[in-house]
Amino acid sequence: MGLGDIKDMMSQMRAAQQQMKQVQKKLGDMRVSAETGGGTVKVTVDGEANLIDLEIDPALLDADEIKVLPKLIKKAIQSAQKDARKQVMSDMKGMLGNMM
Repeated sequence: MGLGDIKDMMSQMRAAQQQMKQVQKKLGDMRVSAETGGGTVKVTVDGEANLIDLEIDPALLDADEIKVLPKLIKKAIQSAQKDARKQVMSDMKGMLGNMM
């Protein structure tokens, strides 16, 4: 392995590090939403699957409806997190394809 090869590898490593920084920023900026209960519970997560926002239809706060609220919230969060993971994987595949 010559000096030129080492320089090329170092250049590729720097490019990969820069791309990873861009991916991390994109994950923080990404927003994925999901809803359950016919739109009565809506959640938004970022690309790292962190909960960003939670909206609950006030009608669910009725004494009879409040029993289903935890289930709807959990389902909406899980759905949004799953969608965020799918989007991240798709973005990563695209990025890795560009590196090859």
